[in-house]
Amino acid sequence: MSEVFIGRQPILDRDMQVFAYELQFHQGLNPNKQTLQSTLELIKKTEEEIGFQSIVGNHNALIHLPKELINKDNLPVFDSNNQLVLEIPNNVSKDVNVLRNLKELKSEGAGIALHDFIDNESSIKLATISDYVKIDTESVSEIAMKTMLETLHKKGIKVIAEKVETEEMFEHLKKLGFDYFQGYFFTNPIIINGQKLSGNKLTLLQLLAKVNDPNTDFEELSMIISQDVALSHKLLVAINNPAAMIPIRVESVADALKYMGLKRLKFWVNMLMLSSMDEVPQELLTTSLMRAKFCELLAIASEHERDKDSFFLVGLFSTLGAFFRMPIAEIVSEMPLAEELNEALINKVGPMGDALKVLIAIEQANTTLKMLHYDGLEIGQIGSNFMAANAWAQQVITS
Repeated sequence: MSEVFIGRQPILDRDMQVFAYELQFHQGLNPNKQTLQSTLELIKKTEEEIGFQSIVGNHNALIHLPKELINKDNLPVFDSNNQLVLEIPNNVSKDVNVLRNLKELKSEGAGIALHDFIDNESSIKLATISDYVKIDTESVSEIAMKTMLETLHKKGIKVIAEKVETEEMFEHLKKLGFDYFQGYFFTNPIIINGQKLSGNKLTLLQLLAKVNDPNTDFEELSMIISQDVALSHKLLVAINNPAAMIPIRVESVADALKYMGLKRLKFWVNMLMLSSMDEVPQELLTTSLMRAKFCELLAIASEHERDKDSFFLVGLFSTLGAFFRMPIAEIVSEMPLAEELNEALINKVGPMGDALKVLIAIEQANTTLKMLHYDGLEIGQIGSNFMAANAWAQQVITS
């Protein structure tokens, strides 16, 4: 029997700011009593071990549950300042129990998102009770999309484009008039062949390379950071945040090295350098952190625990092409990374490359996920690590 697991995808607005995260409970095409019970058990387990609030942070949550479980007693728990939006299928217009439960939940502040809107009687009827409507951009023609958008906007309904996979696609759908966009399209930016890095980006890449050079020691790293006044200031602010749990107030980079250690300090420097880049959506940084932690957790749970630091770095750097808007091969050629890290990042080969392939598959949440595995880990375990990595990334960004 295939395991039940949770997928998570960001939904961004027209300015590439996160509007919500969708949490989709995957059960296969025909949920039965056993898988429905497994889903309820997974909700309880995730709530106890991770917490749904920590997975979405300060953002809204779209919940895509089987219609049989749309009931306030079954829903995950979120803070009152996070809007809970229930995603419903387009075939429940005559399901009295579902409609009754939706009415009750909406009266308590929940929103409704209609999944896979199509131009038929059931979808149109359900759209009238929905706050949001989702359109599968792969299965609807552009002419039909324009008509749908015009009709829905006249009714005051916001429209979400599904399966947005590239920045080029995002820009096109934005021109058509969509309000929100679901997917990891921001990790696939428009890349102009032959484009050279600007002076600032080239300097930043060289700094990233030096910081992550395994031969860079404490003293050299301290000197590198101290020469960048803005980076030094940001680092000291971050280190003195209570969430960093440093027992004293740190006044210098040298002190930071003493109390944090080289590995932890390199992580903070990497994060702060990437977060300083202009015209980059914050969700790209969140995704980088999530990917890093996910790869690390896969290494720990499998036979690769001794390489967990390398797995973490591969996950973190897997989005560098999006940060710099250049092919990843050109980026890593400027960095003194070990050959197995290069091969993982460029060609997705080796244990770390396989981890990236698993990660990308679970991000895309496609229908083959139930067959996904990694080094003896099945989809249930992989999904738990994915949720834990998302929660960790949200915590780091918040703190």
